[in-house]
This record gives sequence, structure tokens and C-alpha cells, in this order.
Amino acid sequence: MSLAATLYHEYDEGCGGTIKAVAERHGVNPHTARRLISEYRRGLHPDTGPAGPDEDTLRRVLRERGVDPAATISGAWVKDGEYSIYVRLPEPDPAQLEAVFERHLARLREAAPPYEVPARQQAGHYTVIPQVYDLHLGKLAIDETYTLARQVDDYLLAIDGMLAFLAQRGYDVDRFIFPVGHDLMHVDTMHRTTTKGTPVEASTSPLNMFDAALEATHEAIRRLATVAPVDVLSVLGNHDFLATHHLAKALEASFSRHPDVTVDAGHEPRKYRRVGPTALAFQHGHQVRASAMAGQFLMEAGPLVAGARYYVVLQGHLHKQGGVYHAITEDNGVQVRTIPSLCKSDDFHRLHGYGAARAAELHLFHQEAGPAGVFPVFPHELG
Repeated sequence: MSLAATLYHEYDEGCGGTIKAVAERHGVNPHTARRLISEYRRGLHPDTGPAGPDEDTLRRVLRERGVDPAATISGAWVKDGEYSIYVRLPEPDPAQLEAVFERHLARLREAAPPYEVPARQQAGHYTVIPQVYDLHLGKLAIDETYTLARQVDDYLLAIDGMLAFLAQRGYDVDRFIFPVGHDLMHVDTMHRTTTKGTPVEASTSPLNMFDAALEATHEAIRRLATVAPVDVLSVLGNHDFLATHHLAKALEASFSRHPDVTVDAGHEPRKYRRVGPTALAFQHGHQVRASAMAGQFLMEAGPLVAGARYYVVLQGHLHKQGGVYHAITEDNGVQVRTIPSLCKSDDFHRLHGYGAARAAELHLFHQEAGPAGVFPVFPHELG
């Protein structure tokens, strides 16, 4: 039997493994083996052209390339000895989604755990805004050891660093405004895409991302509430618009009986608050430009802005600012502060030269004097 026939029978009958394995067994270059198999196959059917591969052969090719074995084969061609196969991947299993929701709903159905109302002074003077933005839980960073658990650790380290700063300096905290969302999760669909459908590299499943986001934010709110009341705001991002709303609704249910926590899970793309002389706007930063925010304040915030001396927009989204203290712009009397990202860079950001120091920020606003300071936190230096 010729070498071509031997290679053909071992590969096409499935007893020889992959083309590479068959080629190595006979001391032949894999590309040569592929050519010989193709030529021998065509010789068996000289009048009909290349033989279409059978189902078993196609399945073996798919296994070699790590394609989901549940994929449906829609069609195939033989191209010079190589297969071009159209497959349709199965839809996500609804049972997996139901399982994760049932697990969280079971916890929410139970009575809320007891909380101790923290002792405080009679009157506070500062509203404090802990801002941990653009963590992108589940993102496949350049450092592939940067796991989901390490990301959650950084998130809570940032919160602990902020609370330590307040305690060390003796700030009299009246309340916290705590934005959640802002691309906290890297994807928004079971196909591992952003809200608009852009595929991104992820280190884990969307279900694990949501679990980690809920557990991290739940624990962060509990820690903040030991110091002062917490006003939680959902801010919808461009990576996790829908997942952030789900997260906010879960937090709303979790803290429905907590005396010092309120959760704003409203659908608005921007949220507004008033702290003494300061009108505040919270947005992710991917939709309305800084120059247009003066008009947005008037149209969307209404009476809340009347008589304010300061107009401040707090946003994230931009990953390419060149430093820890990100650009502050001011248009028509509205100051826009871009908060740095806490996540590590991935291959996309490295390729385009986007990079900045990883940080979170604590912003303080005095009830009478207005903006009172910014404190950066570097979680990777707190461990």
C-alpha cells in the first residue's frame, strides 16, 4: 500500500487521530500528509470531484478545533484537502439562567438579616462619594492571573481604603452617595458581548460575573452603612447596561428593610443629587458630551439645580487619560470630572496605547462650602 493510501485510510477511517498525529507516525510533514490524503481521495473519485466529508469526519475536525460538540452543522465544502464548515452554536441554556436567578431569589425571599444601626453624631457636614469605576469584572487582562476573585478583592480594598481615610482624618460624614454600575461587569449577554453586541475577551462566564458583582457591591454597601446612611445609585454603562439594572434591582430587594440604605434603580441614563450648594450629575460618560451637560442639568434636574453655586458631573468610561488625576473640564459653568478606571489593561488597550494608573477616588462635598476634596485610592498598594 502506498504512503498516500496508508495516510488516507488511517485518517479518514478515524483510527489514526489527527492529521498531525498520522503524519508524525509515518515521519511525514503534516502539510505533505494533508496534500497526499487530498490527492488520494480525489483519485478514488476522478469523475465526481472532491468527495464531500461524512458526518463523522466533520465531527472529528470540529473536535480538533475545540468547537462545541452540540453545534449544528449547516453545510461543508472540501477545499484542497481542508474542510470549511458552517456551524450554528446552540442557544444558551435557559436552565442555567433560571438556576442563578433562583439562587438569588431564594436569598431575597428570606427575612432581611439584622443590622446594627451605627452610632453617629447629631449632625454631619460632609456628603462622601466613593467611586469605584470601570472595574470590568471578568475581563481577560494582560496578566491572566488577574482572576475574578482578585478583582473583587481590589474592589473591597478600595472601599476599605476610603473608610480608613475618613476615620484617620475625622471627617463628620452625613451620608454616602454610592454609584454602582459604570461597567462593573465586562459583558452584558450570554454570548460574551457588550450591550451593543461587540465581542470582548472574558476570563469567565457572564453568570460568574453577575454573582461576583452582586456579592462585592452588597458587601461594600454593608461596610459603608456602618458609618453613615448610604444612597445607592445605579449608573448604566456601555458594557453592562442591562446587567447593571438587574444588579440594582437585586440590591434594592436585598436592602429593602435596611433603615440606612436606599437604592435608586431607576431607568434614567443620568442621576442627579443636591448637596448643599452643589448640584451633582452621575453618568457613565459614553453618551452626552461635557459641553452639553449644562443644558442637561436644566432639562433633567429641574428644581434640584435652582440656586446651586456649583454644578459637577461625575463620570467614568474613558480609559486613555494620562494620569491618576483625570482631566477636569468646565463648560458653561459645569465641571466634568472623569474618574479613573480600576481595571487592568487587556490586549486591545495595550495595542491602542490606552493606559492609566489604576485607581478609585473618594470625593467629598461640604454641606455649606461645596466641593471639599478628592482622595485617590490604589488598591494594589493596600494589600
